[in-house]
Amino acid sequence: MQTLASHGHDDDVAELLRGPSPAEARDSLVYWRGRLDALPRRRRKARREAQAMVLAWEARVRSAEVERWGGGMLGRAAGTVAVLRTVRPGALARRAIGLVPRPLVVGVLTVVLGTMLVIGAVVGAILSALL
Repeated sequence: MQTLASHGHDDDVAELLRGPSPAEARDSLVYWRGRLDALPRRRRKARREAQAMVLAWEARVRSAEVERWGGGMLGRAAGTVAVLRTVRPGALARRAIGLVPRPLVVGVLTVVLGTMLVIGAVVGAILSALL
């Protein structure tokens, strides 16, 4: 019976299958986000590619952190935090605003502005009566 000789290629294949380290994945995610932000709107095909790569690298960052911290709640939380750390605050706010339905925002703003208008009218009436 023949025995298979161990080759150095086995280690290389195992390393490739393991995927990128968390730092490499974050660096790639930052690169693709920067590219997406730098591309003009008229370059639709390039922007679509960059957007697809951002989504792919976000998934890789999450999976690298899950592999690093384990598959439980801690690993999922670490993956989410790692992705959010690469997002600039303005982009994070736009992403959060995008999650809220527009009619809800309009309704809340209408109620808040209407309440402020009524309070202003009441305060004005009280001040004019006192003076």
